[in-house]
Amino acid sequence: MSYQSELTCVVRASNAPTQHTIFTIGQVGIALIDLAYLLPPKPPLTPIFSLSMRWTISFLLLLVYTVPAFSQQSSLRGFVSDEVTEGPLQLASVVLEGENDFLAGAVTDGDGYFIIRRVPDGRYTLRVSFIGFNTHEETLDLPLPENTNKIIILSPSQQSLEEVVVEAEEETGISTVVAGLETMVPAQVQRVPMLGVTGDLASYLQTIPGVAVQGDRGGQFFVRGGAVDQNLVMLDGMPVYMPFHVLSFYSAFPEETMDNAAFYTGGFGAKYGTRASSILDVTTRNGNKQNLAGSFSVAPFLSTARIEGPLIKDRVSVIASGRHSLIEDIFPSILGQELPYQFGDLFGKVHAFISPNHSLSVTGLHTYDRGDIAGTFKTFDGEALSTPPVDSSEVAWENTVYGGTYTFLPEGIPLIAEISANRSDMLIEMGPRDARERSSGIESMDIGLDVTYFHSDLIDFRLGALRRSSTLDYELGGQFQGIPELASNDLLEYTGYLETSIKLQNGLLVFEPGVHLYMLPDRSEQKIDPRARISWMPPIFKSKVRINAAAGRYHQAIAGLNDERDVGNLFTAWTIIPDDSPLTSSIHTIVGLNIELSQWVSIAAEGFQKTYDNLSVPVFNGSPSFTTALQPADGEARGIDLRLEFQNRPFISESLINGYISYSLSEVTYTTGNVSYNPAHDRRQQINAIIEAEKDELSFILQWQVGTGFPFTQSSGFDIAIPVTPDVDVTATPGDPRVAYGAPFEGRQPDYERMDAWIERRIERGRTVVTLRAGAINIFNRENLFYFDLFELRRVDQLPFTPSVGLKVELR
Repeated sequence: MSYQSELTCVVRASNAPTQHTIFTIGQVGIALIDLAYLLPPKPPLTPIFSLSMRWTISFLLLLVYTVPAFSQQSSLRGFVSDEVTEGPLQLASVVLEGENDFLAGAVTDGDGYFIIRRVPDGRYTLRVSFIGFNTHEETLDLPLPENTNKIIILSPSQQSLEEVVVEAEEETGISTVVAGLETMVPAQVQRVPMLGVTGDLASYLQTIPGVAVQGDRGGQFFVRGGAVDQNLVMLDGMPVYMPFHVLSFYSAFPEETMDNAAFYTGGFGAKYGTRASSILDVTTRNGNKQNLAGSFSVAPFLSTARIEGPLIKDRVSVIASGRHSLIEDIFPSILGQELPYQFGDLFGKVHAFISPNHSLSVTGLHTYDRGDIAGTFKTFDGEALSTPPVDSSEVAWENTVYGGTYTFLPEGIPLIAEISANRSDMLIEMGPRDARERSSGIESMDIGLDVTYFHSDLIDFRLGALRRSSTLDYELGGQFQGIPELASNDLLEYTGYLETSIKLQNGLLVFEPGVHLYMLPDRSEQKIDPRARISWMPPIFKSKVRINAAAGRYHQAIAGLNDERDVGNLFTAWTIIPDDSPLTSSIHTIVGLNIELSQWVSIAAEGFQKTYDNLSVPVFNGSPSFTTALQPADGEARGIDLRLEFQNRPFISESLINGYISYSLSEVTYTTGNVSYNPAHDRRQQINAIIEAEKDELSFILQWQVGTGFPFTQSSGFDIAIPVTPDVDVTATPGDPRVAYGAPFEGRQPDYERMDAWIERRIERGRTVVTLRAGAINIFNRENLFYFDLFELRRVDQLPFTPSVGLKVELR
């Protein structure tokens, strides 16, 4: 068949004079220094900035004096594509083997692009391989002439299934879990079933040990004891403040637009800051630069459409997708009760290879959610209301995020520099649609620089800086006690980091120490947070055992406030920690162990502890009023997560079985004054299990989730509230009935349990893929609690038995 795309593989040796090399490094240093001085710091910050500058200058001098040693070395870059689909192959293995035991490698990204740096001149064997494809092998004499064009196309192989199994274990699963970090790719996400046909990162996250959600609804995630406001989610480096949809199966990150995601449940490295619990860093893939491609799917809960292709062949691509729910219009007639939820998102990205050394990407995202809690109220006895309230407790939120990243790879220097700028807006509202009672929002603007220097095959350095200016506001309608009707605050944050990765024992021992600098000019406050991560594969176990550990200190300056007396809460008011209060801080400690028991079975265990200081929690009182008055609290979260995984195990009738089961045991405790309590997100035990049996193009999936109930504050009775003022006659005024609350969080909600079953048929014919999926969630129709109105004794349950069928057609 004819192959229409051009595949570029560029190999160059740097013949530039030393002066040119120093000038390039100087440009990077100047950019970093300028970024740190975008706004003049207050005098108390001068010593810290001087310290940061000394780090930066010392590091740049190191680059200047080490670069000439590599001036006669090359970088090998290229693309890998599929002969049948003509699309890029992500995670293909590229190995370059030469004389004197030289061995280097890389894996391809979402474009099928790879780069191998610092290759000395000489003769090499290049091998490119991918699971299920014939290996490409050729001999290269480096350096090659400039602008050499090569086409690397892999054709499907007829190799046996057993050979594929061994390679697949290296790509996914427990092998990617390292001291609180799990790295995910689209193939993993697609394996977790959901209502619809396209996989979504939110559904996958719910299967990770240590992650707790309210259930099917709410869009709130709690990670290893951290509250919602202590999690930072990023899309291509841009913060997304409420990335999960009102139905918790879905997020702003479908697997179709993902390249990869790094999820730190704790112990994250020096690069990340401004949050005290967890980091989710999602990278989107670039559009197809060779051919027009796309997909569409139809399903009741979420229908999707995607299109991508080249704007300039092999150079510039675009990818765009849109998703929208149909549940509000369809399900009253199917389930006999309303599901008043509407949500969706729009995504777009343009990526351009300006030259072999320069690239630019621009990304945009908009999400929208609306749901009415009261629309599915039941009586205390569990009967659905015949005329449920409308709009009385509707919650709605939206995100708008856009920005770009410029990437520069200097010729002859093993260095990558990225300059980024972005803007992120979020607004959440609650109350009747035509007269909102509460609202809160965040607007932020980021400018950042990240530099990675590959000193050798065993050592690399990373440094960077970020300036973030934010405005946080809320409007609470004047009906709550002790606070103004409107509030708006500005926050200016500077962050910087320096870390290194050191490989010892031929890469079996990896040590990543670093330091994070957090500066708040308006508070004249600076924090220096040490971080470290380590991974070791003892040689005696022949790569079957890996020991991991991570530790660090973290700070954040914002707080998300909600009335934690509600049994279920979707509204959060975002504010800044007052100047007279210390910043929220935490210390993480994680220790883990991964063991490969056999070719098919692996286990992983991690123990963690997070210690929190200066948490900002609402002042608790027995009356049902919302207040943003803060009080300090300390906290501790500790626990252990276990996971057993089996991959591609031969099963009956020449089928394969995959799956895993995980167990989490944890406890979260807050202490304020003389009161200790378990906050509303403390889930003590949780089990997640998935089993998938597949044969050829047919698969059957069974998923089971069970978790102990969240704490809540019980009511102690009812009374009549009468305002005592000179103009009120207490003998004639009837007063307002209200509920009186008991001690905080002494009750526990019922346990949560849900089992889902799915059957899927996937038909691949060349570039065309058709997927049919049918099944149901909550197949035993368990009544899991979502929300309970203590005043009117009405409840809202999670989704009942809910069938779903969907169709997806994809052109790759």
